[in-house]
Amino acid sequence: MIPYTAGLARLASICLSLLLTAAPLSAATRYAPIMPLAPQSLLLDIVIVGERLVAVGERGHILYSDDGGDNWEQARVPTTQMLTSVHFTDLQHGWAAGHDGLILVSDDAGEHWRIQRDGLAVQHQTNLEEREIAYQRLENLEQQLARADAQEREQIELELEDARLDLEDADLTLEEPVFTSPFMAVWFQDAKRGWAAGAFGTFVATEDGGQHWVNRAPELDNPDEFHLNTITGDGKGRVFIAGEGGVMLRSLNGGRSWETLEPFYEGSWFGAVYNPGSGDLFLFGLRGNLYRSSDFGTSWESIENSSNSTLAGGSANSEGHVVIVGGVGTALFSTDGGRSFRRILMEDRLGLSAGVSIGERLVLVGQGGVEVVEEAGHVR
Repeated sequence: MIPYTAGLARLASICLSLLLTAAPLSAATRYAPIMPLAPQSLLLDIVIVGERLVAVGERGHILYSDDGGDNWEQARVPTTQMLTSVHFTDLQHGWAAGHDGLILVSDDAGEHWRIQRDGLAVQHQTNLEEREIAYQRLENLEQQLARADAQEREQIELELEDARLDLEDADLTLEEPVFTSPFMAVWFQDAKRGWAAGAFGTFVATEDGGQHWVNRAPELDNPDEFHLNTITGDGKGRVFIAGEGGVMLRSLNGGRSWETLEPFYEGSWFGAVYNPGSGDLFLFGLRGNLYRSSDFGTSWESIENSSNSTLAGGSANSEGHVVIVGGVGTALFSTDGGRSFRRILMEDRLGLSAGVSIGERLVLVGQGGVEVVEEAGHVR
């Protein structure tokens, strides 16, 4: 796998052509290597699960800490692929998503994981079905040709030529390594209903806790197949998606239907954070663009944050703390629900991809692994 080059690993749509690598199907499960320096490796997302922190990143690494980020244990994970996003609905049940269209699930607070959706297997089955469709079309046309009169034969022969080419393409696809788009975000409204989104408009949903994942991309108004980079919601039926090209999508009924919001910015959005305390929704992306909506995306106001670095990810909690992080070691921290932000710069200037607040302590992850900021000012 070619690593992220810009430090902001969650910002996959910037350098997606370098990241999307095909991989062969394999019956053997490869577990993430247990590495003492895993807390210093590339980590892309982090969440709070009760008193525990859970972080995910490269090589299938999933780490957990029970002491506020001072010490970390590595979970047993059945993949070596990049994991980009993690979300928990309660103290036990969580999901992680990433490259190869993978979705993993844990029911023991992140200590052990199993694969719930194998994107390569899904794509391989899709390729088989498309080959079968092409074969059946060719067979039907040949039968029509055998029954056709002279006037009909010319049109059917033209269609036959196209059908033969389609079947040839389908056969060639099956001979090549399987490719599928990576997921960039996974989010659950509750223990049953969840969504995962990613590159080229990839979008799947579940209504049974991930026992079945169904392609829902056709339900979104995304004809250009813009990359979908972030999902969040209020846990009460409102769900928000944003991504490349300023695309914003919203559901107000738990994902049963989706509406496209009028874009006001043509650049890419990389993160969205919902503040459960205030009900505010924060949206951010390239060049330090940061906006707040108090009506879940109907209207937006710009937030001055003294940063022109790309913002990649973050979190908010019921105490009114909001953390948003991004390029060159930028961390924006608010203790007033996002009304104002203080900017903190990491000395190493390595890109950050996500962060959480535990009181005044910030636990951030990114290109250099875990970084802890004591009392929102002193970097340990």
